[in-house]
Amino acid sequence: MLHEKATASSLTLSDKIDRVVTNRWLALPVFVLIMWGIYTIAMGGTVVSIGTMGTDWVNDVLFGEWIPNGVETLLTTLGVGEVLSSLIQDGIVAGVGAVLGFVPQILVLFFLLSILEDCGYMSRVAFIMDRLFRRFGLSGKSFIPLLVATGCGVPGIMASRTIEQDRDRKLTIMTTGFIPCGAKMPIIGLFAGAVFGQSPWVATSAFVIGIAAVVVPASSSRNSRSLPENRLRLSWNCRPITGRH
Repeated sequence: MLHEKATASSLTLSDKIDRVVTNRWLALPVFVLIMWGIYTIAMGGTVVSIGTMGTDWVNDVLFGEWIPNGVETLLTTLGVGEVLSSLIQDGIVAGVGAVLGFVPQILVLFFLLSILEDCGYMSRVAFIMDRLFRRFGLSGKSFIPLLVATGCGVPGIMASRTIEQDRDRKLTIMTTGFIPCGAKMPIIGLFAGAVFGQSPWVATSAFVIGIAAVVVPASSSRNSRSLPENRLRLSWNCRPITGRH
């Protein structure tokens, strides 16, 4: 008993945190809670959603008032024709604004993920999920890109840059696009209502097919020669959890 007390008292703060974040039953609930907080800050609709505030400002103010008004004034001064002016305003300016509107959310999301990566938490999540994902031909580090892709496929694909193994990174990029995200679900619902008479099975089937499109190619790729098998199983070699530096 004295030995157990001495051992418990000799545990560092990192060891105590590891007992929680890598616990068999608590690891996933803790991860879900952390990712919920990250999504709330980056892409949520609350008062702490910094990413959404930045996106709203870019869409409504920067590309909603300032830049269109400035371009319109410039085109009017130069005497540009109505057709060309509409092309520039409605095509180029509006198109660039629609793309850049996602930048604040992506910046906040990747900043928060980089904090988790720097403090050592992401390596522990990858270690926990590796055994499950290896059955489907993916790495444990593929879990984060696939999870992010449920919100948007673009940052999900960008998140795969943290995967060191070239094969795992390419496979994750190829399969992440099949994850049903927030932009695909309204289209699926539109087709289900307009073409298939609002059948609830159509949307459900499309979601299941999207998940299967990730699992089946990843599983079959283990025998593919185009993606050579050069992966190593993740081992427990995680550095202590520390503050960001």
